[in-house]
Amino acid sequence: MKRILLTTALLVTAAGAAAAMTSPTDLSAPERAEAQRIVPNGDFSNLTAAEAGAIAAILNGDEDSRGGQIRAILN
Repeated sequence: MKRILLTTALLVTAAGAAAAMTSPTDLSAPERAEAQRIVPNGDFSNLTAAEAGAIAAILNGDEDSRGGQIRAILN
């Protein structure tokens, strides 16, 4: 019985750690809406995790040239 409980605890811990290590490859709905408002003709469909993270960082920053920076990532 102890082995079953120990094994279950280890599996749950490993599954939680694996889920935490995955990074989102897409923008959240509010971030996507804001990015599409700034760059209306931009194609946000095939973003890598790095591109999505960079766009999210731009959206959360205080930069005035956010549109140009987002366009540079999309190209």
